Parts: sequence; structure tokens; C-alpha cells
Amino acid sequence: MAIGNSVPIDLSLLEDIEQSANQLSSQLDALLAGLRSQLQQAADATLSSVKVYESALVDGVCGQVTACVEQTTNLISRCDEMDKDMASVAAIAAQVKAIKQAVDMLDATVK
Repeated sequence: MAIGNSVPIDLSLLEDIEQSANQLSSQLDALLAGLRSQLQQAADATLSSVKVYESALVDGVCGQVTACVEQTTNLISRCDEMDKDMASVAAIAAQVKAIKQAVDMLDATVK
């Protein structure tokens, strides 16, 4: 077949080119589908790793906060106990002061 005065066109060659183009198109579609799948898997893996990181970070912080609260509670309890113990020290200090005054009066009387 020839178009006007142009070069004759080989139909079998055109069919081979069309078949090759269709195969190439199918291969490209398969390649893009595989790439899309791999990108989705990479995105899913990234999201999972971020969730694990956030979970570990939050759990670690929560553990540290819990430990700090426990230590603060223990410190407050010890301070309360020390305050109770110091109340008796104040009473003893008053008694020591009274004894010192008595000793001073006795000393002044003896001189």
C-alpha cells in the first residue's frame, strides 16, 4: 500500500510496531503498579515506625513522670516524719532552756 507518491508502508511492520507498543505499555503499567505498591508499603512502614517511636517516647516519658511522682511522694512523707520528730526537739529545747535558767539562777545564788 502506498499513499500518493510516498514510500510504500509495510502493514506487517506497522502491526509489529503496534504489538511492541502494546507490550511496552502493558509492561509500563505493571512496572508503575509495582512501584505504586512498593511506595505504599514504604509509606506504611514509615507510618508504623513513627507510631512505634511516638509510643516509646510517650511510654518513656510516662514512666519517668511516674517515677518522679513516686519520689516526690516519698520526699514529702519523709519531710512530714521529720517535722513530727522536730516537734519533740522543740519541746526538749524548751526544757534545756529552762534547765539552763535554773542553773544560772543557782550559780548566781551560790556566788
